[in-house]
Amino acid sequence: VSGQISNTESELKKLAEENPDLQDAYIAKQKRLKSKLLDHDNIKYLKKILDELEKVLDQVETELQRRNEETPEDENQPWLCGDFFSLADVSLAVTLHRLKFLGLARRNWGNGKRPNLEAYYERVLKRKAFHKVLGHVNNILISAVLPTAFRVAKKRAPRVLGTTLLVSMLAGIGYLAFMCLRKRFANMMLSIRTRQNYF
Repeated sequence: VSGQISNTESELKKLAEENPDLQDAYIAKQKRLKSKLLDHDNIKYLKKILDELEKVLDQVETELQRRNEETPEDENQPWLCGDFFSLADVSLAVTLHRLKFLGLARRNWGNGKRPNLEAYYERVLKRKAFHKVLGHVNNILISAVLPTAFRVAKKRAPRVLGTTLLVSMLAGIGYLAFMCLRKRFANMMLSIRTRQNYF
């Protein structure tokens, strides 16, 4: 992460130099980036964020409870803003999925703490579109490691491609040489055997 942040900082410096008219905006963004980085190590700040999250999830739980009470039992359960899956649902679903990925699901809605939110998240997981886009994100290898590996490979693609071509050419030349030598060796052995038969 620190490598990505330093890359972002150097990129912002470069952009500030290339665009003097936007220099103030790039410098301000760089300061915000450093501030956020420092906040990630600040336990008090993280506790404050988690406390704010608790309040927001309480409001969501209350809203989901109200919607469930308004809906007759024989009808489909409503989403956050009504009968249709809206942008608010997308935002909440992604947030809940990320919290689960971080191991904060039990703390925030598991074990009956927020039953409406838990039921809501279970319904979200059953949506085909959600599963198609984010269903695999529970795996840290797929969601964190592979994208970084692909990004590194993309940066170094010319070098990797050149090396691959060189190795492939050398392997091909080696194979052709082996086939030619094998034929010659076979012919040489055959001629030696036929000479031995004459003696």
